[in-house]
Amino acid sequence: MPMTADEIAPLLATALSRSSHEGARIVALHWLHSLTAARAQWQLATMEAEAMGDGTTPHQGSIDALHQARVALRRLRATLHEHRDTPELREGGRIRRSLRRLGAATGAPRDHDVQRDWLVTERDHLPVDARDEADALLHTIAAGSRKDRAAVSRAFARDFDPIVARLAGRLSRYCLPHSVGREGISIPFARLLADRIDRGSAHLRHDIGMVCDVGSQKILHRIRIRLKRQRAMLAPFARTHPAIGAWYDKATEGQDLLGAMRDASVLALRAHDEHHEALVRALHDTTIAHFERFSEYWCGDADVIARLKDAAALALRSMPVTRGKRFGDLPDGHGLPMEIERKFLLHGLPPHAAMAPSHLIEQGWLPGTMLRERLRRSVSPNGDERLTRTIKLGQPGERIEVEEPTEPDLFAALWPLTANARIRKRRHVVREGSLTWEVDVFLDRDLVLAEVELDDVGQPIEIPQWLSSFIVREVTHETAYLNSVMAQRDGASPDRGSR
Repeated sequence: MPMTADEIAPLLATALSRSSHEGARIVALHWLHSLTAARAQWQLATMEAEAMGDGTTPHQGSIDALHQARVALRRLRATLHEHRDTPELREGGRIRRSLRRLGAATGAPRDHDVQRDWLVTERDHLPVDARDEADALLHTIAAGSRKDRAAVSRAFARDFDPIVARLAGRLSRYCLPHSVGREGISIPFARLLADRIDRGSAHLRHDIGMVCDVGSQKILHRIRIRLKRQRAMLAPFARTHPAIGAWYDKATEGQDLLGAMRDASVLALRAHDEHHEALVRALHDTTIAHFERFSEYWCGDADVIARLKDAAALALRSMPVTRGKRFGDLPDGHGLPMEIERKFLLHGLPPHAAMAPSHLIEQGWLPGTMLRERLRRSVSPNGDERLTRTIKLGQPGERIEVEEPTEPDLFAALWPLTANARIRKRRHVVREGSLTWEVDVFLDRDLVLAEVELDDVGQPIEIPQWLSSFIVREVTHETAYLNSVMAQRDGASPDRGSR
């Protein structure tokens, strides 16, 4: 019988230490069950939207479910592709075609959701002559919303529902050939994963070396796909070792930049078709800015990228067991994980930060007095969703921080409990030398904060020129600017007017 989601969840934590045959199947089943859950959420959200009777405005639940489905589908296909030399993981023709059609059907509404979000967020920052064009294009996108979502529902029914049981059954069992009188050879899944990373990153480095300018669209698309596959392989294990997490985060940064560039280019083509030339020019400038950042931090950092990849592969090859980030199971000599940061109040969003890739973040805190657990949903520019649970202990500026990924089902069960303590913000991430600045634009209040994480309390920092003129003052040790405090409806709620 096919394995259930409840049976797969505990196996995922041990997948790296199992044989390559088991580990690859466990990961594939994990993404298949994630896709099944997202498909059910999509169906429910679609029914709720139809009951509301407004087909032009996408239901937030359907947008969230579609993001989850896209991520799970993409990672399922990447897992099957990377392990296609294993016979049972080699999709049959029907399964391969069905998953490809489902990806195409879910891609159009995802693109439209991203385009709508970009136009709404960036409208006021556009040149005056492009704002009316942005409004007109928003209206056009909204008009096609019902058609897009109807196509997704048909694709799930036609291309996913008929194959899910068959695919789950194939992934849940396997047979190994064995020669009489000879010992069988079992390669750990962690070793296989390390080999896959080495192979994929060698192709990645070759492609990066071929990038000439923003016109190298085919090569940039190939790089984006390679980064997606690297991330899909590592996603379930990104926090089991610092070196694996560092390579995963670097790949995420590159994919986000290329995804934002691709989204701007696609929207520019649509604006051109609608004869919105002022908007086309603004989107072209955005595309160039994203390319320049990718060129600076990827094309110019070949040695850094190689070291990060090599460290991740070495960590996998030397990993005897899968280790989670828990209080009682931390690496010797490292102590408790610490968050050391400095935070600044800004009077607005710096243009330099506005051009950087941004994540939409929703945070909520479970009820508690001494101990308050945070839930976070972060959606990257390309629609990837990351769900985490976090506990922080200590005073602002230097706190113990323990964080771990969480499953969509558990997140969905806990999220309603945070109803009285939530915030929403858009985070722009800007690398400056060895530091990474995070500029948060809060969507539920008039507030912009910038923060930078440090390795040591006494570490000196140099305020970047693009940021310095926007700083009102440092608020590192002001508890009123803690997200957990601002999220309380009856607590302090400062804004950028607080000097």
